[in-house]
Amino acid sequence: MQNIFAIIAAAGALTMPQTGIATNAPVAVSTCTVSDLYNSAINAEFGPPISYRMLQLTFLNTDDAVATQVTFDVTHDGAHTVVIDRGRFSKGVPIERLYDAVTGAYGGGSAECAVAAITFADGRRWTAPGGTTTAATLR
Repeated sequence: MQNIFAIIAAAGALTMPQTGIATNAPVAVSTCTVSDLYNSAINAEFGPPISYRMLQLTFLNTDDAVATQVTFDVTHDGAHTVVIDRGRFSKGVPIERLYDAVTGAYGGGSAECAVAAITFADGRRWTAPGGTTTAATLR
């Protein structure tokens, strides 16, 4: 009889929602855009203006713990880049960044920025399910 109660309790526990398993990233991305900026200081006698590719990325830590490193997978015009940002990112504070040296075809517009991994000040790590990061890294 005791075994039956144990089996029923175990089956009930399996149907309850699990806590502590985060499938959604505890960092939310609100802006992910690539722009081409041109150096206007160079005039026509020295050649064409120089273009710089810039990634504008805004994100927000939604976890109670301070994040110390966030890794993003960025895709734009078929090019893939890994961006790693280090600092102390508190909950609810928007972080606005501008990165240069973004690879890929020229042209501005939206990009796809997915959170790949997060390290927290308390030592915890979050990694995107099935995520791999194998491209060049911007810091």
